[in-house]
Amino acid sequence: MSEWAERECRIACGRENPNFDFDSDEFDYGCSCYKSALKAYKSLMEDEHSSASFEFTKNILIRLLEGQPLTPIIDEDFFDENGNLLCMDMPSDYPKERGLKSETQCPRMSHLFRKESLDGKVTYHDIDRSYFVDIEKPSNTYTTNDSFLDEMFPITMPYYPQVGKFVIYAQEFLTDKKNGDFDTRGLIYMTTPDGKRVELGLYYTEIDGKWTQIPKAQYDELLSKRIDKLCEKVADKLIWTTLSNSVSEDESDRRNAAYAKMSDEWKEKYRNYLVELCKFFENEENYKYNTFGMEQALSRGKKKEDEGDAKYSGIEPLKRIAEHIEILIETLNNKIVTKDDIESLRKHDITLKR
Repeated sequence: MSEWAERECRIACGRENPNFDFDSDEFDYGCSCYKSALKAYKSLMEDEHSSASFEFTKNILIRLLEGQPLTPIIDEDFFDENGNLLCMDMPSDYPKERGLKSETQCPRMSHLFRKESLDGKVTYHDIDRSYFVDIEKPSNTYTTNDSFLDEMFPITMPYYPQVGKFVIYAQEFLTDKKNGDFDTRGLIYMTTPDGKRVELGLYYTEIDGKWTQIPKAQYDELLSKRIDKLCEKVADKLIWTTLSNSVSEDESDRRNAAYAKMSDEWKEKYRNYLVELCKFFENEENYKYNTFGMEQALSRGKKKEDEGDAKYSGIEPLKRIAEHIEILIETLNNKIVTKDDIESLRKHDITLKR
């Protein structure tokens, strides 16, 4: 089995970086991760486990790698050997300002907190048991306030969390420029650590600087008035990626300098047509294609050698987008750019932010 594992790691590493010498001590981020995983695997195999003990050991290792306790957390874990609460290092009046008698971080599980209210009610909050997925761009994940989760699935003692997390699928958009990147959020549904889907239907918007829960009808009305149209966001990101993703920083600067020399009329017409093509992504069924990987593939344009092998192969709307990006690439390549143009770009920072 060790030989099989090493062969798989070598194959994966070769595809990750064909120029990497697997037997050398040189560092490559991706390939070095494969080598590290292989080292751990071989260590387990050297212990000559039976099938059962190997599975048991694997599950222990997975929990340790996930930062999960091996035995259940109990309330006594928040107290020292003398029975005193292990209070966090904070100003003495801080808990009271938040309506709490105490707040304690679990020494066995650093992302678990015990809170006791002034009236003696004890609650627990695990800040690492969930993450959010942008339903409009599934490759975008993030963490934010998930207090609603404690109401739906309150933590009780003893606490032995499952491996895996609650995954919350959310939509965010902007209705007023003064509110920054977004001012309305919908929590559509989530999946539990054991894979069950739970409908949420929780909607919020920013009113007078505070997040306020709103009904679905109001959310839908705000959605119809959003100013950050998805098709425009995707089009602008594709242009930015095409200009910025190159084999070298010099080539990226050359592309940005060439783009800066194009007429505003040409750029506006080009963008407008790309926005039209990107309306494909506004269909909920097509959100799944709006990913980082697809973005990278489309920004390389449509090459003949990519036929049948590209991520967008067989999907006509995406092929048309790639063909349109190819026009931008060819126009950039045909634009004469001098060293002075690039120096001027660097001096005045006339470039799309990377």
